[in-house]
Amino acid sequence: MGTFSGAALRLLLAAWYLVLALNTEVFADRIGGSSLPSPTPALKGRIVEGEGATSVVVVSTAAGWSSNAGPTFFETPSSFVDRGVGYAQVMQTPLGAVDFNVTLADRRYFAFTDADERSGQANLALTRDWEGQQTLLAFAAGTSRDIEERLTMASLSLTHTWNGETVRPFVQAETAVLDFHDLPGEFEPFANQDDRDRISSRAQAGLRLTITEHLSVEVGGGVDTKRYLEKHDDFGVQRDSVSLFPLVGLAFATEMASLRAVYMPFRRVFEDDLFESTWTHGYAVDAEVKFSNALKAIASARHGFEETDFLIASAAYETVLVAGVMLTPAWGTLSLAVSETRRDYDGLHLLDIMRADRKREVALSGEVPLWDAVSLTGRVSYMDFESTLGEGGFFGEIATDVLTVSLGLTYVMAQ
Repeated sequence: MGTFSGAALRLLLAAWYLVLALNTEVFADRIGGSSLPSPTPALKGRIVEGEGATSVVVVSTAAGWSSNAGPTFFETPSSFVDRGVGYAQVMQTPLGAVDFNVTLADRRYFAFTDADERSGQANLALTRDWEGQQTLLAFAAGTSRDIEERLTMASLSLTHTWNGETVRPFVQAETAVLDFHDLPGEFEPFANQDDRDRISSRAQAGLRLTITEHLSVEVGGGVDTKRYLEKHDDFGVQRDSVSLFPLVGLAFATEMASLRAVYMPFRRVFEDDLFESTWTHGYAVDAEVKFSNALKAIASARHGFEETDFLIASAAYETVLVAGVMLTPAWGTLSLAVSETRRDYDGLHLLDIMRADRKREVALSGEVPLWDAVSLTGRVSYMDFESTLGEGGFFGEIATDVLTVSLGLTYVMAQ
């Protein structure tokens, strides 16, 4: 793209932005899903709880009320019903250990059906240990829909590790195909999402080094690519990119505490010369402290870039902070979690604007066994979201919040 055509594109996009400025979607194209951890154990965790079980079936239902179905900026209150079913199986085969699980879930809002949610996910993993080496092949496929996004995806990954006493080299390759479906209604840049369809691939290699009984470190590097199926998006931008990254991490674990931290600076190279190649930073820190058999605390911090189709932003950079405690007395489980998510957008300076999002969440969840396989579940959560456009919100600010309460039953059969 030459200098003149690039300038013309920026003028065109700026004009389009001014036309759209009356629409609240310009200020916040998406609120996004919850950043809080799941209050219930994963299906595989249910198998572990089953004391030797190799399969588990979980069926759940709940009824509740939300002050803002979705949530959306329409802020429509509604009652709802949740339904879910999951199945997991682990088995030994001549090829290795096989893990399989599938989950289906939906939420129906009675006063705002456009916000109804549905999701389905299937995962299959094969782990083979042989001659001091381990190979992991994993496949995942899923589909989901809510008021902001309708996505079908599939991914395949292969990891091979050489298990030495102190040095464990590894290589990993993965690729995912993401198919975004248009939202119903009239054409709008943020509702027409098929320009987000892409193939995301990553390859990396490195070493895991055992320092002491409780401490290990990891070093390595790799390449990450984003290839969009449409050459240009609705704003005329080519979003393909290649990212090169080194990585360094450490893991510390004892009987009562664990810590894992990874730092990955990315060198992002964009195909469209509208964007400058740049270094950006990514990190993930997860910690857990077990105070007793009945009380533990968790904390995590993550920062990285997410693909976005917001105007001409090259990427969205997101920071997520989470903290929580879980109490497991004799009568059940009780967990409290809080999170803060901050997001800003790179590339909007080309239109002389800025955008920043902030989302805060808190949730209290509980589960009380009623019979051998049936438990009573409850959850109360609150989320507050705001998005500002322009420095100090010069161009505007939009905000919303949502209070959600639910009560339900969960049936678990492990065998």
